[in-house]
Amino acid sequence: MSSLPVKAIFGGQSIGVGKAFPDAQSIERVYQLLEEGGCDTIDTSRLYGDSEEWLGKTGAPKRFTIHSNKTPGGRFVPGTSTSETIPLHAKETFERLGRNPVDIYYMHAPDPGVPLEDTLKGIHLAHKAGYFHRFGLSNYTAPDIDLVYTICQQNGYPLPSAYQGNYSAVARKLESAVLPTLRRLHIPLYVYSPMAGGLLTKTPAQLRAGGADAGRFAQGHMLQFMYAPLYDKPVYYEALGMWEEVAREVGCSRAESAYRWVAFDSMVDAEEGDAIVFGASRHEHIEETLKWLKRGSVGEKAKAKLEEIWKLVENEAPLDNYNQ
Repeated sequence: MSSLPVKAIFGGQSIGVGKAFPDAQSIERVYQLLEEGGCDTIDTSRLYGDSEEWLGKTGAPKRFTIHSNKTPGGRFVPGTSTSETIPLHAKETFERLGRNPVDIYYMHAPDPGVPLEDTLKGIHLAHKAGYFHRFGLSNYTAPDIDLVYTICQQNGYPLPSAYQGNYSAVARKLESAVLPTLRRLHIPLYVYSPMAGGLLTKTPAQLRAGGADAGRFAQGHMLQFMYAPLYDKPVYYEALGMWEEVAREVGCSRAESAYRWVAFDSMVDAEEGDAIVFGASRHEHIEETLKWLKRGSVGEKAKAKLEEIWKLVENEAPLDNYNQ
């Protein structure tokens, strides 16, 4: 296993029946590529269908660190993040993974239908039962992170020890809105959507047409409802034209430029314990991405162009998939 300059975490959404890696043979190849490329952690979720079951029955917990991302709640299943339901959800994940506790168990997003004190009591009970080692937050604002931390301190609950946040060259509000709080509390940042939900591999024409090649922005795609409001805007069409110039300057694909900027030129800091969550719909994507994460900076000219792009989109950029 070769080492990576920044920790990489594989997103397990594509594992399971009807997905990119639907059987034991294809999943085993995923594991081999991750091990060869230096990735030792897989992120899964109850929201990812049968991903957890497949990880369990193919022995992933014996070979990788597993993060369960995430308990339902927030915009997906509001009103379910209670002190009664969270231990049940965590136990189900524990069972699906072959009775193996996950390393980090995340709260996907704030659940406005449940008092925060009750949600965190549920986290405490699930942790006490041994269903996970640590707990993390995702899509929480800085004031909410502080409040979670305070409640946990006051009650002797486990403190949040990781944060998954939306971060890419065209979605950087986290830098000022969330990251200072994370650094103050010594909570590592685990970046999701380094390609802005696939936006940075698309053209304006693909987005306007809304065909299958538009990915998550395609008409009828199960995640279009989430990603189209975030990025399907005229200002981002203009940014995509500039993004192509960046890729030419770097001498690589648009996808590689996106990953390398996050890994080497952004505020992601390996010394702070930060990491990058990446996905794949084909085996070669795994191999490619792990190679890109070792290739270094995009260079000064490309970085300058990326600053121009950020200034262009900043006012319309989302904070994350929950706080638009």
